[in-house]
Amino acid sequence: MEKSLFRFIWKFSSRQQIFILLITVLSYPVSYVLLELPKLIVNDAVQGNDFPRAVLGGEFDQLSYLLLLCLGFLGLVIISNGLKLYINVYKGRLGERMLRRLRFELFQRVLRFRLPHFRKVSSGEIIPMITSEVEDVGGFIGEAFALPAYQGGMLVVQLGFIFMQDPLLGLAAVSSYPIQGYVIPKLQRKVVQLSRKRVKNVRLIADKVGESISGVPEIHANDASAWHSADLSDRLYQNFKIRYEIFNRKYFIKFLNNFMNQLTPFFFYLIGGYLVIEGNLSIGALLAVIAAYKDLAGPWKELLAYYQLVADVQVKYQTVVENFDPPDIYPVERLVSDETVALKGALDMSNVTFSGGAAGQEVTDITLKVPEGVDCAIVGADGSGRAEVLQLAAGLVSPVSGKVKIGSQDLEKLTASTLGREIAYVGGAVHIWTGTIRENLFYGLRHRPLIEAKREGEDLDDYKRRLAEANETQNPTYDLIAGWDDFAAAGVADLNGLDQRALELLRAVGLEPDIYRLGLQSLFDPSMDDAFADRILAVRSKLAERIAADPGIAGLVELWDAKHFNSSASLAENLFFAVPSDPDVTMEQVPELPEVRAFLKETGLDERLKDIGLKIAETMVELFANVSGDSGLLGNYSFINQDDLPEFDRITRIARSGQQRPGLTQADRDRLIALAFKLVPARHRLGVLDDGLREEVISFREQFHDKVVSAGDSFVAIDPTLYLPPLTIEDNLLFGRPRVDRRDSRQRIDAVIRTIVEEMGLREPIVFAGFNYHVGVSGSRLSAGQRRRLALVRALLKNAKVTILDDIGTGLGEDDKVLRSALREVLKGRTFLFGAPNAAVADEFSLKFVLEQGRITGDRDERA
Repeated sequence: MEKSLFRFIWKFSSRQQIFILLITVLSYPVSYVLLELPKLIVNDAVQGNDFPRAVLGGEFDQLSYLLLLCLGFLGLVIISNGLKLYINVYKGRLGERMLRRLRFELFQRVLRFRLPHFRKVSSGEIIPMITSEVEDVGGFIGEAFALPAYQGGMLVVQLGFIFMQDPLLGLAAVSSYPIQGYVIPKLQRKVVQLSRKRVKNVRLIADKVGESISGVPEIHANDASAWHSADLSDRLYQNFKIRYEIFNRKYFIKFLNNFMNQLTPFFFYLIGGYLVIEGNLSIGALLAVIAAYKDLAGPWKELLAYYQLVADVQVKYQTVVENFDPPDIYPVERLVSDETVALKGALDMSNVTFSGGAAGQEVTDITLKVPEGVDCAIVGADGSGRAEVLQLAAGLVSPVSGKVKIGSQDLEKLTASTLGREIAYVGGAVHIWTGTIRENLFYGLRHRPLIEAKREGEDLDDYKRRLAEANETQNPTYDLIAGWDDFAAAGVADLNGLDQRALELLRAVGLEPDIYRLGLQSLFDPSMDDAFADRILAVRSKLAERIAADPGIAGLVELWDAKHFNSSASLAENLFFAVPSDPDVTMEQVPELPEVRAFLKETGLDERLKDIGLKIAETMVELFANVSGDSGLLGNYSFINQDDLPEFDRITRIARSGQQRPGLTQADRDRLIALAFKLVPARHRLGVLDDGLREEVISFREQFHDKVVSAGDSFVAIDPTLYLPPLTIEDNLLFGRPRVDRRDSRQRIDAVIRTIVEEMGLREPIVFAGFNYHVGVSGSRLSAGQRRRLALVRALLKNAKVTILDDIGTGLGEDDKVLRSALREVLKGRTFLFGAPNAAVADEFSLKFVLEQGRITGDRDERA
């Protein structure tokens, strides 16, 4: 990476910089004539004589001559500002392109860091450097040569004009420059040092904030929030001190500049006035000089600001280079090369030594050989070097000495393309990407685009523009919406085959039941697959028949019926008999919808629901005001959480303060109505809903459907003949609510649903629907076990020649034993390394090596 900012700029944008300089030079004569014309207008057109004047073969009297000069002045103003506009837009585009190039290069360097390097730096340091810290660098790149050339040229033009009018006025104009040129760099040097110190401190703050976010459970579990708050506060204070000193020095520099610039007009008025009085200078020339000096302040100020900007940006760029240019970074060819070599032969480690930089992260003089196609256990406790040996075998880390080979191929010399396709690795700490189950399952098959996306019209034009910009900035030209899944690597012909293969592996590792449950909880768009929606409706119909035929089941569920009140559903669901078409609209937000608010007000339900909500709030506040949030009672018996109790306490106090309740705002009323909407009569037995009100609720359904549901698209009516996209697949299957007053209703109804789903062959499609379940940020919506098994299937789908698993399914329980047996069956005939802390587990494998303190002990065994 270029160490010098200006070398980086010139290397990648020299052609554009030269073009900007040429346009800048064109503006010099225009600017000079713009300074000369006002003098001609005053001295020659306004105060002149000897008219008419001959200009370009034509004769002009005094008025027409004045109009000619003024129109010439206006034309040059348009040309001058047009050139400035063009230069500024061009500079802006160039700066953004170079910023994109720089950020991409930094990101690629992150991908080229060796794994041990990430133990020295954190994401809290790296992310700000790629995003915010180089922002100023990008803005500077477009101005790097253009600004000093343009502003410096304008300064020379204007000074030249002033000297042409009178040398004494020229000397007066430049009298302050030597002082500013000497003093300001000395003051600026300290500002640069402080800026470097500030950048490092801000990085530490970002690191601490990121670490605190990652460790929030630990902070709460140990009541350490005060310590972390004090630590961050102290660092923020250090940042405040640095910035305060920078402000003092910067503003003093600004004060000095302004003072010196405003001192110069004193000499102009004194010397210029004397020369005019003596008749040695015309009044027009003096006015032109004063106007020129007024314009002169701008370029000089810009040049001084440019000097300060150069110093600041160079600090940021050099700091970034220091952090992104470690001496042991992988060569770029390892990352970008498409060259793939088939790995054949035994895995061979010869006198391999490695150190991760801390105790328990090193191996010493390791020599082992795993024949091709053999399953082998690498045994050792945490800190024994087991994890490091497996990472060496995967090519993820490089030995300090010795060699790691597969057949004749040295892993250190192979490209990421080969390592990523020929070796599958799942370590002790897995990472699940933010996205869907499907995207995570097929992640290991997305190496390069394989099937070109079809584009036409505006989409094609936009894609061509993106390609052109990518080429300009040396960014990759890969198309994200192309077909990336490598079906051949997975041993299938198409996406359906890939889904089936993934399903087989999910069953093998025991994750299929979890994906099935996630599928039941997923939303499905029936427009994507009408046949699937029809099959769900068929299950719904059969389920309703079975419930009606079996009195034991019928008492466990309340199905939706337009003529009956469902006591196991919320008051809102009963009133609307419809669901919001946007699944992101919560019950707290429903009262705020304009159509709902208008309906409630028109029918008078807003006041009645507000009163119900107020009674609920008063009861909840009275019962749970003094109950600890950790007791569990609040979650079991209340639908107001601990954080909202103080707010509802405030609302109830305001409501009791007067008959008319003047203090309740519209937001307060909406909260009370939302609270009433969440009431489930069979669960919340609060005595606020009598039989009369239930009948009224049913009677209002038809009005709501006529005035809201049918009139717009904000709600979807509950209809037994239709699939309801806002509801989950499970809700569409059942088309009702399990009885909330029966403890075992949920489990028994789930069993009935599962039975009918399997009878009608719908389980597999529901599992595939679960493939589209969003796992949350870094898989936060999945359990730790689900994340590990998902990463395991992701690795198995690659069909790699070598598979390496560390600390997965290493327990002595029956489930883990079944998992290990399934893995050996799936990977039969391929090289398989299994890391385990338990020596008893290793007896299941054909070959084992035992590690202690980074060395292989004498306990090694091989079985046929």
